[in-house]
Amino acid sequence: MFKILVSNDDGVKGLGLRPLIRELSKIAKVYVIVPKSQMSGMGHGITLEKYKKIEKIEKNFYVIKGGTPADCVKYGLYSFLKNKADLVVSGINTCPNLGQDVIYSGTVGAAREGALRGVPSLAVSAAEMYATEYEHSAIATREIAKVILKRKKMFKNVCLNINIPQNYKGIKVVPLGLRNYEESVEVITNDKLNFSYKISGKYKSGKKSKGTDVYIVDKGYISITPLQINQTDFSLIKKIKL
Repeated sequence: MFKILVSNDDGVKGLGLRPLIRELSKIAKVYVIVPKSQMSGMGHGITLEKYKKIEKIEKNFYVIKGGTPADCVKYGLYSFLKNKADLVVSGINTCPNLGQDVIYSGTVGAAREGALRGVPSLAVSAAEMYATEYEHSAIATREIAKVILKRKKMFKNVCLNINIPQNYKGIKVVPLGLRNYEESVEVITNDKLNFSYKISGKYKSGKKSKGTDVYIVDKGYISITPLQINQTDFSLIKKIKL
């Protein structure tokens, strides 16, 4: 039987977690290790040289207090599954991860960690802001996972970034687009030497270049974007003269 490691960045109370577990359990043995609390925006951050408490919730279900999404996948693959996972699935995230969102996303960071270890990985997000229903996304993820498991060698070291809209029309494999945000930094002065700040952002628009994930999701399709681990811009290597 296939073994799937499930993680996320929304923590143990993430609304998309249980529906995902239920659907994936129909095709594989599922192991779950997630952050205890919300860890959105952590990207691929990891914890170094510090012990983190791991708590068992139920059989094959663990949480890490203060652990990042990537921590969870590292511990899951190295410790619980002894590098014998067939697939890593991260999600289902409560909001889309499109375009440059993948740089900041803890959901994508967790999946990318699996890909770094040579395990095919899926980063799955709902395409609505703060989604409340996840059954359709979980079912779609199960069907995509079935295909990936049958072709594991092809997807080794690959992270598939997936965004699933409600009542989707089909699936498109597309490149990343670009999303525009209105961002601000609010600063509070505590005294002459100490300051507090808060970063805020609101989605403004997407540059709807045809064929990108931003465009395709807006048209009602599931977007799948294969993300490679090697981020080298090979086209510039021979052009840069210093």
